[in-house]
This record gives sequence, C-alpha cells and structure tokens, in this order.
Amino acid sequence: MPAPIRLGTLLLVCLVATLCQAEKPNVLFIISDDLGSQSLGCYGNAQCQSPNIDRLAGEGMKFEHTYTQYPVCGPSRASLMSGMYAQAIGVTSNGLSDKFTKNLGDRPTMAQHFRDNGYYTARVSKIYHMRIPGDITAGTDGPDHAASWTERFNCQAPEQWSEGKHAHLTKEKLKPDPKQNIHFNLGYGGAFYTVKTPGDGAEQADVKASAKAIEILEARAKDKQPFFLAVGLVRPHVPLVAPSSFFDLYPAEAMELPPQVDGDWDDIPKPGIIKNSKSSGLDTQIKKQKVLEAYYASVSFMDAQVGKMIDALDRLGLAKNTIVVFTADHGYHLGEHEFWQKMSLHEESTRIPLIVRVPGKGQGTTASLSQQIDIYPTLAELCGLSIPEHVQGKSLAPVWSDPQATIHDATYTLRNKNDHLLRTKGWALIRYGNDSVELYDMQNDPQQFTNLARKAEHAETLAGLQSQLDQKLAEIQ
Repeated sequence: MPAPIRLGTLLLVCLVATLCQAEKPNVLFIISDDLGSQSLGCYGNAQCQSPNIDRLAGEGMKFEHTYTQYPVCGPSRASLMSGMYAQAIGVTSNGLSDKFTKNLGDRPTMAQHFRDNGYYTARVSKIYHMRIPGDITAGTDGPDHAASWTERFNCQAPEQWSEGKHAHLTKEKLKPDPKQNIHFNLGYGGAFYTVKTPGDGAEQADVKASAKAIEILEARAKDKQPFFLAVGLVRPHVPLVAPSSFFDLYPAEAMELPPQVDGDWDDIPKPGIIKNSKSSGLDTQIKKQKVLEAYYASVSFMDAQVGKMIDALDRLGLAKNTIVVFTADHGYHLGEHEFWQKMSLHEESTRIPLIVRVPGKGQGTTASLSQQIDIYPTLAELCGLSIPEHVQGKSLAPVWSDPQATIHDATYTLRNKNDHLLRTKGWALIRYGNDSVELYDMQNDPQQFTNLARKAEHAETLAGLQSQLDQKLAEIQ
C-alpha cells in the first residue's frame, strides 16, 4: 500500500478511536456517609438546607424508595461496589471489610469494570470502608480494593482535633490524645461529638475531597479520557464537624424533633431497640436539638461540596456527557422512636437517597422499589457496558422510560448474621434471629408506630411475606 494511503488509513483509525472514546459517558459518583433520605430537602425535610442536592434531584431521576443492603458502613459499601448482597460477598460487619478483596476474587467491582473497559477510575476519600475518624486523621486507605482504581487519594483532616468550639452531647467514654499520635479506638466513631470551626473549612476532608475531584475533572476535560470518578464525602458521619457559619443556619432551640407516641417500644422486640436517647445520655430536649443542629450543619456543609463539583462539570463542559450519581451508604435515625444513628432495620436507617442525572434524559421521580446493588448494573447499562454475571442487582434503566416500572417486588436488607428486612411496596417485614417479628403497613403507617405481627387479621399477609423472605434467602445463599 502506498505510504499516503497508509497514513490516511492510520489517521482515520485514530479519528474513529478518538470519537468512540469521546462518546463513552463519564460517571461522577458521589456518596455521603450516614445520610438518611429524610434529612434532605428534596426528600421532604423542611428544616435542613440541601440546595445543591435538591438542584440535582430537580435535574435527574429521584428514587424515592431505595434501600441499603446493610445499615452499617463497611458491609453496605462492599455490597454497593460488588453488586452483591452482604452475605454473598461475605462482608457482614465492619470488621470483615478487610476480607472483601479475597472474597471477591477475580470478579470485577463496579469501578474495576469501568477500568477494564478503558475508563480512568479514581477514588477520592471514602468509597470502601474507612474508620471515621481514624482513617481520616491518619490519612490512610482503610480496607480498600486497589484493583478498582487507576489512582486513589486520601483526604487527611483533623476531625475531632479541629480548632473551634467543642461539645460532647452523649455519654461515651472518649480517649482524647492531646499529642494527636493515636488515631483509632478513641471513642469518637459513635459519639455525638461536635466541633464548630472558624473559617471556611478548607482543612476538612470533604473540602479537600471536592477540590481534588475538581482537579481530576479539569485534567479529564483536557485529555478527554472517559472517567469513573468516585468521591466519598464523610459528613454527616460523627464527629459532626463543620464551620460555624453552617451551625448558624440551625439554632438548636428552633429544631423540631420527630413525633413520638406513648408506648412506642411496647410492640418492638428487644433486638429492634438500638442506640437510643436513654442509653446514649440524650436525656433532655435541648441535647437532642443540639444533635439536629450539628447534624444538619454537617449535611449542609457536605451539600456545599456537592455543589462545587456539579458547578465544575458545567464550567468544564463535561455535564453534557457525564452521568452524576448522588447516594449514601445507609440511612440514619435522628430521634425517630427515640432511636439514633444506624444499625436499625426500621425505615429511617435502611432507606437511602439515590439521585441519578443522565445527559439527554429528563427529570423525574420514581416510587419503584430499588436497592443499593442496583447501582452497579444501572451504570453499566447506561454506559453501554455488559453486566457481569456475579452482579445480583437489577438495572434501573427502565424507569427513565416509565417511572412506574416495576424493578423489584421486594428489596432485602441484612443486619448482623440473621436479622432481615423485606420491604415491599406496601409492607415492611422485619425478622430477627430469635424469630421475633415486626410487620408494618407502610401505606397507612409510614412512621412504623404499630407492629401488626400479632394481629390475627394480618396473619395471612405475615405468612406470605415470611415465605417470600425465605425464598429470597434461599436465592442469595
């Protein structure tokens, strides 16, 4: 072949390759830590200000009924990234998070699947499990999965050692280290410990994470390489650290606590009683209100970082070809049933936000049941990738054509080794390892105040859901 023809052919091949590469949708995946859906404005919270996440919800698809696979950080993130139920991937506690890589073997994670298909993949801060605050103050990886990433970046920050006004609202025994040499097992990971910091929070992990993410976006805008950028924001996980300007948005005395009913615990089995006002020392209304003040301040601070990244996509011209996902690892109690934090199988602890903005697809809201492990196959399908055989979730892509499309008849959540939640459109069945049961009519009792498990008129419904749960467990194992 004459040289000019060879050269022309080579140029054509390069042009086609470049065009094909440019056509691959990018993904900006943002995950918040310890964020219940009910804490966001777009999910109905009238107190907490989350304008940037609300804006994203107004431009994308908002999933109203998405459920975590496990109401604790490590297992939920293992499920999310593997696309597998917690017991299937073998991570059923935070302590088992370091088994993830061995258990997964050669099956690709969500990020790894994108990497294997020519994407630049990056982790910024917490995607897999990290111990908060320890891995943040130490600047360490935690039990990460190295094969997922082209590059990975930790965001070291002072957390409980931040300058500012400190308060410990609960009664855990803390082990302060004035020399700041010890990072783990100090007691701050479960305590409602708050810090109102001066300045703009530039020293905090989430500000550093958004800055690094924008730096990566700027590089990808120049080299045009398709990317899967995963950004983990640690707030509103405790300690609740945020600039005082965000605390100022929420005067404690003005915070409205969730409604309570007399005798609420009378029909909740003992395994269903988690960290609560009495056990944690939140024995006055003002203490509870101060928790809301600090938690909402942390949510708004986190939301501001989401806004920076979304604005960067627009500024860099990447928005037209970038799918944006916002979600959380699990839900969070803020005084409902006098419960606090996670580890519950009740609605507030298991329901998570999920917002997906897809270029060229309109805004919408769907009440279709979905779960955390659906994110992997959804993004794969939206980006034209195959869905690996090991993935146990289902693609949610049909809801963009029909927001009422049924993806699941029920979602499933595990806690510990043998506590289970089966969530259908109308019912929530919670069954514990000691065979005690909770049954809630989610149409007429969405706040789950009345356990119907012992009501004769609901015996048939209970039996049907028990059978459905047994079938699900058999499928998973």
